[in-house]
Amino acid sequence: MVISSLVVETFPEHTQNIKEHLQEIEGVEVHDVIENKIAITIEAETVDRSHSIANSFVAFEGVINVNLIYANFEDDPDIARAASK
Repeated sequence: MVISSLVVETFPEHTQNIKEHLQEIEGVEVHDVIENKIAITIEAETVDRSHSIANSFVAFEGVINVNLIYANFEDDPDIARAASK
């Protein structure tokens, strides 16, 4: 399991709509909204899947930036397989 924490920065007039859209994505949890910044976590099976989910946010109308704050990927099965070779 890979757990990442991110802040999604939005144009203020789009913040609520983006928050609602983020809440609909499997593996994404919205924790807080402060002005135009949305604090979220992503739980995904692999680093690649987490990255794919986060990259999808830039396509949302009104997203300015997506900032990775923290990532824990010690349980990523792809990384474990690569390390054992």
